[in-house]
Amino acid sequence: MSDFQGKGGFIWWVGVVENRIDELGFGRCQIRIFGWHDDGNPKTKLSLPLKDLPWATPLIPCNTAKTFSSPELGDWVVGFFLDGQSGQFPIMMGILPGFTPTTEDKQSFNTVT
Repeated sequence: MSDFQGKGGFIWWVGVVENRIDELGFGRCQIRIFGWHDDGNPKTKLSLPLKDLPWATPLIPCNTAKTFSSPELGDWVVGFFLDGQSGQFPIMMGILPGFTPTTEDKQSFNTVT
């Protein structure tokens, strides 16, 4: 069993929020992770349709448990894969301020409103 966090490397990522409507209410988002779910260009989506994107779980500080919110559509977030190289269990660590695309750029994403 080598694909778990803390063994075999730390696989971090950057991606864009495409859906933030979490039916479970945990603040999860569907993130298009650059280089994993597209061709590496944040303005194109050639690999994975929105419906197939994995749900990224937020990393919530212990001192603010149960008081969280999701990033906005189009926000860029940074995170890591809890399952390492498998890349199926993304965890969101934070938002990259200043990387939110303009309204024109947001229209190029398959976002859910």
